[in-house]
Amino acid sequence: MRKTKICAVQFQVYQNFSKNINRVEQFFKKANKNNCDIICFPEVFLTGGLGKKKYDQKIPLESKKLFSKLSKKYGIYSIMGSIIEKIHWNFYNISYLFGNTGNIIGNYKKNHLVQKSEGKYITSGSDIPVFRTKIGNIGIQICRDLLYPEITRRMLLKGAELVFCPSFWSAKSSSYDWIYNNKYFKNKTPKEVGALVSARAIESEAIFVYVNAAGIYNSNKRKDILLGKTQIALPFYGTVSILNNNKERTLIKEVDLSIVKDAKKVYKIQEDLKDYYL
Repeated sequence: MRKTKICAVQFQVYQNFSKNINRVEQFFKKANKNNCDIICFPEVFLTGGLGKKKYDQKIPLESKKLFSKLSKKYGIYSIMGSIIEKIHWNFYNISYLFGNTGNIIGNYKKNHLVQKSEGKYITSGSDIPVFRTKIGNIGIQICRDLLYPEITRRMLLKGAELVFCPSFWSAKSSSYDWIYNNKYFKNKTPKEVGALVSARAIESEAIFVYVNAAGIYNSNKRKDILLGKTQIALPFYGTVSILNNNKERTLIKEVDLSIVKDAKKVYKIQEDLKDYYL
């Protein structure tokens, strides 16, 4: 039996970077106290969405330095949600995976951007890596990537056992289309996350960890009521643990990676893909 204990942080995001980053260690302490192997934070959890004018190159540098330090201090793998980072001449929405000795194992750049906001200045990624670690083979995707099954399917083909999805998904947002806010979800909770997280775990024979932001986020031109609903889904079962609210909380769960092997034996999805994804 190969077990991995996960800590998913449903983090409340404020506009103040210092306020956000100063609260990070308390969650590492909690993960360590509960003997977790890996901790994951949401998308853009340290700053919220940033435009070019608000970008500060010190933010990604300071953030990576802290996560390296805390991962080593507490002996835990960590996924630094995502941050906006300028690399050479391009901006990316990027997530970093740190090892339990503080080393950067790798990163993932968001493939599918929200075109009305971040897509105006951020460059989309194209690579879909899977990182082989002592606690399992890890894939990362970010928020809107959840809408595209091809992302997780390519991770399946690369041997992913654990897929993490840091997110900043809102139940209501002034940046959403009018038809979405008013025709379909004026007085209802959006359903995409609940449906797709379970689907991704089953169809991709992997443990899927969805980590969303919490609370209400206000910027000068935008208001977001975050969806929350951080959850963990397994093959066969779909979602098995969930924070069914949008408050700042942690979701801690131990998962047995042997379920991935069993799912491959039963579903045989990879064997039956023919040449669709080759």
